Amino acid sequence: MKVVKYWVLAVCVGLLSACNHGFEGEYKVKPGSSIEVLNELSALVGVKNMIVGRDYLESEGERTYFDKIFVRKSNNGQRYLVFKKGEQEEVWKIIDDNTLQQGNDLINVTLQKIK
Repeated sequence: MKVVKYWVLAVCVGLLSACNHGFEGEYKVKPGSSIEVLNELSALVGVKNMIVGRDYLESEGERTYFDKIFVRKSNNGQRYLVFKKGEQEEVWKIIDDNTLQQGNDLINVTLQKIK
């Protein structure tokens, strides 16, 4: 009986942990560029904060809900955080467990997790 009880508990914990994508939290948003002039101009925009939730993004008090937020791994091992709403996907490159980036070298937006 104890074995069944622990097995059910383990399954429940596994299912609950599978619901999270692991990147929930508050992030500092910083625009940037590899071109020095554009990088200086992007610094004028300032730094904002954004909250990544289980199924939403919140910025400046406005929430955008998604059907699903999940991590996708490419063939070369790179990970991406995918925000899916209907058939549309918004994809952010995962730099590390605390940093997300969208865009390219020319113009990009980096989200750094606030600890």
